[in-house]
Amino acid sequence: MKKIVLITILSVLRLFAQTDAADSTAYSQDKDTIYDSRIHLTLGWFIPYITTSAQLNSSTGRTGATINLESTFNLPTTKQLFRFEGLYRFNNTSSVDFYYYLLNRSGSNIATDSLNFGNIVIPVDASLESHFNMSLFGSRYYYSFVNNQNFEAGLSAGLSFLNIDMGALVTLNNKTAEETYKDLLFLPVIGFYNRFKLGERFTFRDRVNLFALDIDRYNGILIDLSFSLEYLIFKNLAAGAAFSVFTLDVTFDAKKSGRIQYGQRGISLFASFKL
Repeated sequence: MKKIVLITILSVLRLFAQTDAADSTAYSQDKDTIYDSRIHLTLGWFIPYITTSAQLNSSTGRTGATINLESTFNLPTTKQLFRFEGLYRFNNTSSVDFYYYLLNRSGSNIATDSLNFGNIVIPVDASLESHFNMSLFGSRYYYSFVNNQNFEAGLSAGLSFLNIDMGALVTLNNKTAEETYKDLLFLPVIGFYNRFKLGERFTFRDRVNLFALDIDRYNGILIDLSFSLEYLIFKNLAAGAAFSVFTLDVTFDAKKSGRIQYGQRGISLFASFKL
């Protein structure tokens, strides 16, 4: 199934590329396009509200408990993070972006219930040291169907890679047990976007990316959406604010079996540099 999805996405990208090659309209910086730069770099500061639950089954088939990591493992519900994005425009219809951010959390707590977590059992009154680390990186191709002085709209297709590392160290009566799970999720995404130029200095943007497929031993849904308002301070510098929501619900049966549900939402501040 993974090969089918990858071939489909590559075919779409190839179609867009052929369309661009056939289009004699080269990239321009005149008033007929909403963009005033070929390269657009963005650095954002984000403090999201986070919710996470995980179920990790044992290698012998014992069903694991669904654990709320913020309450049971005392992981923080908020965390400051930086997000980096870059966009390169080939011409007035075609562009590609790339993005990366890292979110590491750890916590400690005392277990109040007996819980199955992977190959270990967390007993009541055990000391817990846990972590949930996540990094998201990828790239998307954008094709504009409409692009004039005040408005742009189009579709996107790309690949996201989600690296997950979670684990718990359990201690009771000087005896310890540890369970970890690491995985790299391959997430092809499709979406749409709009950009509205509001006067000479303001630009409003919205973007939605979706994933809802069965791929090998993974199945689930991803929703990534954002709304932002940007103010042009100088010719090559802008600043703004954005509201974003990221939701992931994935069931896996690979190295181990289980389910991860992750969500974050919040407001970010960012600066954009136009080259």
